[in-house]
Order: sequence, then structure tokens, then C-alpha cells
Amino acid sequence: MVTKKVFILGIIAFLVFLGAGKVFSQEQPAQIPVTTPEMQNIVVEEGAVSDNKESETQWLYGDVINLDPQNKTILVKTLDYETDQEKEIAIAVDEKTTFENIKSLDEIKPNDTVSVDYVVSPDGKNLAKNISLERPDTQPAPQASEETVTAPGMSQPDNSVIGY
Repeated sequence: MVTKKVFILGIIAFLVFLGAGKVFSQEQPAQIPVTTPEMQNIVVEEGAVSDNKESETQWLYGDVINLDPQNKTILVKTLDYETDQEKEIAIAVDEKTTFENIKSLDEIKPNDTVSVDYVVSPDGKNLAKNISLERPDTQPAPQASEETVTAPGMSQPDNSVIGY
């Protein structure tokens, strides 16, 4: 009788563990794409802009090579992190562009380092949303000294090794 109870409890435990695997699995059920004959004739061109009002914001960090204030564009040399090659990107500036560490496009000079948030417009232009001028630290780094500071009433430490 006891053996029969242990056997039944073992089967129940097995079924519980088997069911728990299904409940806690992270596998998503396969979804079958629904296509209609009209959808099969749609061709999306490479680089086509999505239907969103705003395309995805992109970011670059690099050095200004050339500046054209009349056309409100800057040319920035940046590293393409996907190919590990340097490339030059033209960025257009409009009245909606915001600036950090500067007030306008006129303050940017060649060889300045900038960080730019931009979007690609429907006509293919890179349009700056935000341009931040990266300023180098002007404060000198504190230099380490060899002096030992002692509290009032304390003597200088003895730097000898004990026992030798």
C-alpha cells in the first residue's frame, strides 16, 4: 500500500514538473505571417523612409572639417563603428536645431569636436536636432605630491621597516 502511494506521488510530481516547464518557458509561439495578394506586389526600396512623422534619431561624435554658414551645413569627420572606418558626414542646421555649450552655428570652427543628434529627412538630408560643442577641460589636473601631511600634535611617520 505504501509503495502504491509513493508511486502515485512520483507520477504526480513528474506531471507537475513537466507542466512547469511549459509554463516558464520563454519560447514564443510561431506566428504565421498573413499575406494577401495585394501585399505580395508591394516592393520596399532600400533606405525608404517609414511612415512615421519622425525618423529615428541618430548620433555622431567627431571633428568639424568644414563649415558653411551661408548654407547652414557642417561637415564632420566621424568613425563608423560598424566598419571601423572614418567617414565624412554633412549635417544641415535649421531653426529648430538646439545648441549646447554654444549659442549658434557661428561659434563652431574647424577642428572643434562636436556631438550631433540628427535625423534623416525624407529627401535624404541629415538634419541636426542638437549640436553640442565638446570643450576640453581647462582646469589643470591636480598633481600628486610626495609630502606627508600630519595632524597637529602628531610626529612624522617613521618609514623604516620593523624587524629588519
